[in-house]
Amino acid sequence: MQEQIKKENSSGIVRLQGDKVFWDYDNKNILQIDINDIVVIGEYTNSDGPYLDDWFLTFVTNDGQWQSIPWYADNIDELTQYLSNKFQQDLNGTYLAGSTEWKSIIRYPLHLKERALFTLTPSATYKEPKTFLDKILSSVGFGNFDTTQNITLTEEVQNELANASR
Repeated sequence: MQEQIKKENSSGIVRLQGDKVFWDYDNKNILQIDINDIVVIGEYTNSDGPYLDDWFLTFVTNDGQWQSIPWYADNIDELTQYLSNKFQQDLNGTYLAGSTEWKSIIRYPLHLKERALFTLTPSATYKEPKTFLDKILSSVGFGNFDTTQNITLTEEVQNELANASR
């Protein structure tokens, strides 16, 4: 008899309980979202892969906050199926699979579908390496460079939140 190898998921586990979504990581609850508070659903990718999570399902709630769950988390397919039924919109597929750079899109509501979810704004101290030598120095931690950018919800998402609160 072969011994079964248990896969260890480094992206956590999604679970549904009533009208709440939970994301647990390393046996700890990381986030809890009330589905009835969701105003916008989106997804985004970044360049952190392949060793770190780089693709996320994001929920913007009626208080203007947003929280994300890695697409690689266990049970994500069950979650997207549940959300598809709840919001009467297909949320099972993805538009950003294979993306290796920063990108964000809205999946729900339908009238905002495929528009940007987030805006990136350079920080006040932003200084990007420009020359080839600067890029090499920056990649090993030398030089006085700061590529920090602030992530904010787009104006369209902010308007959707304002309309939802009326």
